[in-house]
Amino acid sequence: MFRRQLNNSDYIPHKLYANESVLLLDETLIEEENGIRREVQPGKTTPFVMEPDGDKPWEYCGPGMSKRIHLYGTTLYDDLVGKYRMWYFGRMGPHWRAPACNYQIPGLFVPRTDEKPYNCNGVTKDKYGRSFVDNDRGDLTLYAESDDGINWDKPKLGIFSFNGSTENNIIWDFHGASVFIDLEEKDPDKRYKAIGFCRRYRNIFMITSPDGIHWDDKDYIEPVSRRGNEGSFNVIYDSRCHLFRAYSIVRFNDKDKRRVICYTESPSLEGPWKNPQPMLEPNSWDDEIGRRNYKALRAEFHNMSAFRYNNIYLGLLGVLYVTAEQIPSQENQMPCDGPIDSQIVYSRDGISWARADRNRTAAIPRGGEDAFDRGMILGIAKEPIIEGDEIHWYYTGCEHTHGELDMEKRVKRLGRATWQKDRFIALRAKGEGMVTTKTLSLPENTTGLEVNANAASGTVLAELCNTEGRILDGFSKEECVPLNVDELRWQVTWKNGNIAKVIDAVKLRFILKGASIYSFTFTH
Repeated sequence: MFRRQLNNSDYIPHKLYANESVLLLDETLIEEENGIRREVQPGKTTPFVMEPDGDKPWEYCGPGMSKRIHLYGTTLYDDLVGKYRMWYFGRMGPHWRAPACNYQIPGLFVPRTDEKPYNCNGVTKDKYGRSFVDNDRGDLTLYAESDDGINWDKPKLGIFSFNGSTENNIIWDFHGASVFIDLEEKDPDKRYKAIGFCRRYRNIFMITSPDGIHWDDKDYIEPVSRRGNEGSFNVIYDSRCHLFRAYSIVRFNDKDKRRVICYTESPSLEGPWKNPQPMLEPNSWDDEIGRRNYKALRAEFHNMSAFRYNNIYLGLLGVLYVTAEQIPSQENQMPCDGPIDSQIVYSRDGISWARADRNRTAAIPRGGEDAFDRGMILGIAKEPIIEGDEIHWYYTGCEHTHGELDMEKRVKRLGRATWQKDRFIALRAKGEGMVTTKTLSLPENTTGLEVNANAASGTVLAELCNTEGRILDGFSKEECVPLNVDELRWQVTWKNGNIAKVIDAVKLRFILKGASIYSFTFTH
């Protein structure tokens, strides 16, 4: 099993790297706190919203059908082409809900009947002899690009014929595509790689491309990983560990068949991938939060996207609060109803995860009234785009909750949430507060200490202590030049102390008054 619990007693300090920020949201890093509250900093949503288009039946099947696009997929800035690029997910919906929408996509062979053996116009296998193993729900991988990350174009690519026309942006039929640019790949036709769940064969497959638009699976006709159920399969590359990590969902075999998050890993996209194992599951406190906030029956984990962020791993966890069970024999019924919140989780190893706060505060708050994301924050891009001092994470917002019966009210659009550098969780002192870290080994050639803090309405001071907690000569709060502004990179100085002369391991102590602190960095 991959799951293991961490606590302060078994804490082994991370190796700290010069000029790399260390997030103070990691409770295992903290030795002592007084007068401090941990506060989730919600991402700021931008006016940008990408709509499913009524003139694109692969995004909107017409009257009586849903309009939905998902960010089970990838957004990134591609230096090779000088554009922001997005590989997102559209679903036409099962043909039996609207027989008139039995669209044809030759080449993808999305099966069109639920008769066994599954077939598309009588064809039961693809050109490689692989049998179709599921009926049609219309999963499609779609492509968009942008010059600014806000205004997106859905180009007419001319790759696949949709109902007789190639004027569309369809590139494949993954249920979410994790896309990578491999700059070390010697074969230019395989510069771009993608992995995802393909419903035709109910497994995880890999495809390659020379340009991120024209894809081929001829070299990977066998699954690279085994998985029976649909849902997000978010894969990231951990460059520090030289490892691909994948986060997906599975249902437990209990009476409620709860969704939980699973984990698997591989040294390469091609595999071998380890057998997926349950990694993160709801507990009784998640259920209690659901009861308090939504009168929910239980909590389930619907999706998770995560990535390495300097010294730690950060994730956005989709928590489904089940407010009603499935109604037997109800037309268009979903397995259950309820809202989905997106919450911050963090980890020291990418496997064992902690929750950001006890109140389960939403990292991307659902909108109110007529907002496009008032019902659910559903799929999140596999990882964010980090641009200067801003972190942009694209997501799926839904007007409806999970069990909406009216197909025309099932509307999903794409939005973007932004955080400032390191500002996911604040350690905040409303009055006076203090934070002391555990023992830290300074990186070689350390010449300075930088702190990300907001003291616009207060003060932040810093002290350096030895391993026993005694303040080092010249590094007391009385000798520290205070911070009294909001600053992403406060250069900490002491009147009589020079950190460049400190060679031993230290503890950091921050003294706050009406201020918040987010991270620190040893510089050289």
